Amino acid sequence: MKKIFLLAATVMMAVSVYAQEERAGDDVVDTRKNVVSLGVTAGGNFSMMSKYDPIDLGKRTGIGFQGGLAINAHFGQRQGADAGTGPCGVQVEVLYGQHNIKTDLNENIKLGYLEVPVLFKYYFTQEFNVELGPTFAFLMSKKPDELIGPATIISIGELKGGDIRGTIGVSYHSKKGFFASARYNYGFCELAGNFPCKVSYASLSVGYLFDVFKF
Repeated sequence: MKKIFLLAATVMMAVSVYAQEERAGDDVVDTRKNVVSLGVTAGGNFSMMSKYDPIDLGKRTGIGFQGGLAINAHFGQRQGADAGTGPCGVQVEVLYGQHNIKTDLNENIKLGYLEVPVLFKYYFTQEFNVELGPTFAFLMSKKPDELIGPATIISIGELKGGDIRGTIGVSYHSKKGFFASARYNYGFCELAGNFPCKVSYASLSVGYLFDVFKF
């Protein structure tokens, strides 16, 4: 009975492997050319706010941070290279981003967002690529409750809950899984009806991806 079970398990494993391979003469060729990877990323951002016409807020650029998870799908295979080395890919990230915007008023503005970039990638070499796509942002925290200026009080508590940003950047992905990205994110939505400013930012990040499966 043990021999029968062992034989059955061996056959099942062989069938599973053969379902993902095709035979070319006496050679075995893996036909899976696409790779899905999962990993983490972290970095810093330099946030900027558009001009506020009623009063001069002063300095409007501050340094923040971001970090979270990334999932990458790299399609195709370059000649003589491994799977997942073709010219096209997609990367989706789930990040927490803290954005600091300096002012000359009573306090600086601090905004915390849940950010989801959905970026289409074109690899002009096996490692270097350009990124383009939307980033969906959901406001999670905001400080202070009010900005107090000359004859003006701006209620930060009335900020809208979301934003859509246009993201463009360049990225490097090494064969060992390390990656680094530089991006610019342009905000399309005003912060509030009583605060018609838009937040944009540049970001630098690094991360690590490990292959999960091929298909």
